[in-house]
Amino acid sequence: MTNWRKQLRRRLPASLKARMSMVVFLLVLGAVASLALATLAVAERGMRDVMGRQQYVSLASAAVFIDEELDAKRNVLRAIADSLAASGAHDGASLQRFLAAQTVLGKEFYSSGVVDIDGIVLASVSPFKPQAGLNVKGRPYFEQTLATRRSVISSPLNGSISGMPIVVVTQPVFDAHGGVRYVLAASVNLRQPDFLGRLGALKPGPGGYLYIMTSEGVIVEHPDKSRIMQHIEAHGPVSVPTRSAMQGYEGWMTGTTTQGIDALFAYHRIASTGWILASVYPMSEAFAPLHAIRSKILLAAVLLAALAGLAGWRIVLRLLQPLERLRRQVHQIRRQRLGIEALQIERRDEIGDLSRDFYSLVAEREIAEAQTRDSERRLKLLTDHVPVVIVYIDREHRYQFINATFERWFGVSARESLMHSMREVLGEEAYQLREQHLLRAFAGEEVDYEFTVDNEAGERTFHTSYVPDVGESGAVEGVYGLIHEITKTKAMHTALQFAAATDTLTGIANRRRFDEQLAQSMQRTRAARAPMALAYLDIDRFKAINDSLGHKAGDEVLKEFASRLVRSVRASDLVARLAGDEFVIILQGVNGAAEVRQVGAKIVDAIRQPFELASGPLPVTTSIGIAIFREGTLTPAQLLDLADQALYAAKGQGRDGVALLEAAP
Repeated sequence: MTNWRKQLRRRLPASLKARMSMVVFLLVLGAVASLALATLAVAERGMRDVMGRQQYVSLASAAVFIDEELDAKRNVLRAIADSLAASGAHDGASLQRFLAAQTVLGKEFYSSGVVDIDGIVLASVSPFKPQAGLNVKGRPYFEQTLATRRSVISSPLNGSISGMPIVVVTQPVFDAHGGVRYVLAASVNLRQPDFLGRLGALKPGPGGYLYIMTSEGVIVEHPDKSRIMQHIEAHGPVSVPTRSAMQGYEGWMTGTTTQGIDALFAYHRIASTGWILASVYPMSEAFAPLHAIRSKILLAAVLLAALAGLAGWRIVLRLLQPLERLRRQVHQIRRQRLGIEALQIERRDEIGDLSRDFYSLVAEREIAEAQTRDSERRLKLLTDHVPVVIVYIDREHRYQFINATFERWFGVSARESLMHSMREVLGEEAYQLREQHLLRAFAGEEVDYEFTVDNEAGERTFHTSYVPDVGESGAVEGVYGLIHEITKTKAMHTALQFAAATDTLTGIANRRRFDEQLAQSMQRTRAARAPMALAYLDIDRFKAINDSLGHKAGDEVLKEFASRLVRSVRASDLVARLAGDEFVIILQGVNGAAEVRQVGAKIVDAIRQPFELASGPLPVTTSIGIAIFREGTLTPAQLLDLADQALYAAKGQGRDGVALLEAAP
């Protein structure tokens, strides 16, 4: 090793100027080359982000298209179901004639039919000859339609007659009493060019492709038609991005296909069916233009570095001229052509002053540096042990200071994060949430905001304060960030809010929450022009229950009554207790009086079932008054009064029933 170093020193130029020029040349060459490579890497990363977002936006548009197609088909079936209910057709021949007359069915669906509640197909329209005595009882889409009394879109399945991949859209047909008489079912051929065939135009490049699968992994559409209706794992294990999509992920990410090809993956859920729309775009194809210019950029960087190195060499020569003059003077002193007294620091001239000032400056600097290091050590010891995150962010949004609490709370190395931007340390999504607040702080404003982190330790809430660091010139030179955890405080606040809006006996909403929700619901009804209803209920002869069985039994009845009300309505409806045995229900987004009456009848039937008390079974009934609101200037108090009038009407009809009133516009 020693011989090698000696040989290297012999080969290097003896002149300091030549050595410095060579070092400058190499440094410039390395810096420019590194900058070029770094720029390419940043460009590739930015291009990947842009292309990933483009793929995801394209998928979102395709998903909206599919949802609109399915909603349109549902609306067609709903209109035909209404016509069938009003047509009076009851036998197979009349039903067949009715279907044959609906020309829109052939345009919108592959096949269609009328099924009675026992699952027997009574009439059908299909490209194929129907099977005699075909029965669909037990099929999920049929049973779900009867159970929910609503339109259903089935999972993908192979047609029993056509063998084609289809989905079935259903619509219940109601009789005059509100019961389901028939189920109108129509199938959609997944290979129809005007349905999923348009997706081919959205594929990302010649080598990319799109496909659709269910959340369970069954392929609905794929460029390889033989894979339709197969499970995604039928040809081997799926990629990591696809596995994430099956577990609920939406967005885009990079990964490797099962064939070992690096690619951009994007996933989006189709809202009406829950299917997963996916795209795969090979990275080699996506970044082909960027890779093609890589060599050209590197060559240009080398040429630029050479020119910069030559310019640097000339500048070094010029800057070292004073040193060269000093070297000649020292050489002259050595040859005794100048007196040695010229180097004596005791002289009272500029050389002596410079020497004395230089030594004094070095000594003072060493003392100051020692004091600074000691102060920084004490400050760091203090900031690293306080339960608050302390950071300092410069104008380029880089971390200049981070205490140890930052690493303990967020699992990010404080040492590795210094001098890195917030985007690099926290990630793009987290940076976007903070950027607007940070820009306000750099504008001179003190900013406070909250954010939530969800990790293995659970959901935690933090409060951040940004304080501008204003320099002597009045400009903001940086921002101090103080972050403290408020998870327990937020949880306590939420618990207090919940308690303030909840009835202590029944656990449902109280009068306060009801008043707030009613005003909001009426405002939404006016804006959306979709009717709502307010049900006012009480327990028939509740005072007699209290007088005969006692208040404890009465409380049991109230709690069970509230529980049955909640189970009888939708999750989006609000059930509240006003006082005593008086209850209200806000029914948002109803279709009309018929639907409201059905809801009331369902509640009455649910209450009629005997209440199991500690003293034994107890028959209980309820009277319901319902006010329907569509539009107008009616106040919440007036609407409640209208529902109360309807309740009195229901009691006047003999109790255990429903009465409706409609608010005037």
